[in-house]
Amino acid sequence: MKDKEAKIVLFCVSCNKESLHTVYYIGNYLRRTSCDSCGRKIEIDRRHLRTVFAEDFINRILTKPHRMTEDMKKAMATLIPFLPKRLFREPLKVIKEVYAVLRKDNGNNNVKKE
Repeated sequence: MKDKEAKIVLFCVSCNKESLHTVYYIGNYLRRTSCDSCGRKIEIDRRHLRTVFAEDFINRILTKPHRMTEDMKKAMATLIPFLPKRLFREPLKVIKEVYAVLRKDNGNNNVKKE
């Protein structure tokens, strides 16, 4: 998460008028604001920020596998037309050959020897 800084016009209770403020963000969360006219600062409690970050972090960890799966699906959908057909045919061919060999071996084992 990147720290961001923005300039916006807000109503200042100290100046009692609308003035330019500098707003500081940590990630997507407001950290503090400061009035550019009078310098008054309003900060968010650090303990509250830690709680919000912990919840956000846990949520990101829990949803990561799903997000990665979705990204892989999108990537594969765009790449499949460009992959050689042999890439898909060869593994199937090998599996069929292995299955045929296993069937032959099982057929020979079922015959009783006298």
